[in-house]
Amino acid sequence: MFSKYITLIKETLMTRSNIEWSAMFLGFSAIWMVSGFFAQEEAIQEIVFDKESTVRVIDQTSKSYVREILVKGFAEADKKVELKAETSGRVISLPVEQGSFVKKGQPICSIFMAEKESFFKKAELEFKSAEKLFEEGLYSSNQFQNIKSNYERAKLELDNATIKAPFPGIIDRIALDEGDFLTRGSTCAVLLDLDPMIIIGDISETDIGFITIGSAAKVETLDGNQFEGKISFISSSANNKTHTFRIEVTVDNKLGNIKDGASARIFLQGENQLATLVPLSILRLDDAGDLGVRIVDESGLVKFIKINLIQDTKQGAWVSGLPNKARIITVGQDYVSDGEKVEVAIDERYMTDERVN
Repeated sequence: MFSKYITLIKETLMTRSNIEWSAMFLGFSAIWMVSGFFAQEEAIQEIVFDKESTVRVIDQTSKSYVREILVKGFAEADKKVELKAETSGRVISLPVEQGSFVKKGQPICSIFMAEKESFFKKAELEFKSAEKLFEEGLYSSNQFQNIKSNYERAKLELDNATIKAPFPGIIDRIALDEGDFLTRGSTCAVLLDLDPMIIIGDISETDIGFITIGSAAKVETLDGNQFEGKISFISSSANNKTHTFRIEVTVDNKLGNIKDGASARIFLQGENQLATLVPLSILRLDDAGDLGVRIVDESGLVKFIKINLIQDTKQGAWVSGLPNKARIITVGQDYVSDGEKVEVAIDERYMTDERVN
């Protein structure tokens, strides 16, 4: 092309003046330079257009996955009793301390009752005498029953002077001091039975169909301790406001690690289904607002697949809807579109173990 320009310039030089020749020479030179620039630009554009995009991918296979149902709840002692006085009097003895373990029948609180003790001794003597006379036929049945009733009432009044533990447990709180006057119906102490411990929560009506009495449960307290338990109660009536159902999980608590009223989380087993573990960060929304991921199919073309999010875990997100074996794009999914031909490179970051996040 350059030689043609030179020939043309020579022919023109033979018929034109020097000024005209110079102007024409400069014009042809400019045309030649501009034409070369556009030819080079076309070549560069053609190379970029032909080059395929490269994305990073992981190859994942679907597997059986049991969804975990999380229920937030709290711990409640199996038995919690306020030990109340059945008579009135001044407290003369508190033989146990708060937080101590007591056996069944062990005295917790004693009330001074000198008059009733004297009344009991008198009634006891009358009862023993009446018993002998009744056996000898000197007392009628009605006379003997009246004396016996007086004796039993006096004995009961004396027994009520000492408040005892109705079951083994922990003395959680003592509400008075020695010397205080305790009236009938007032609380002396609170007794807890912490073993077993009951974990209470509310489960949604969509999840209640997956559990039964005796179903296994895992309980985790806020300090990170975990315990195994079983469902011991499922309410047959839903809460009117939340439409949830009360459940109770019984957990062994021999060491007393779970405290009454402590917050806890209950983990139950839901449905078993085929699912794929993917990084949570790669989930995208399409133009219609559907959740999904981009994959590379067998032909090397990009394809957006709608998915259902089953559960977000520490390892990643378990989803359904993907093919049994899927090549999932982890890097570059925002720069490619459906039907685009791409090159792939394995994302080594997610190939070390089962953790994909």
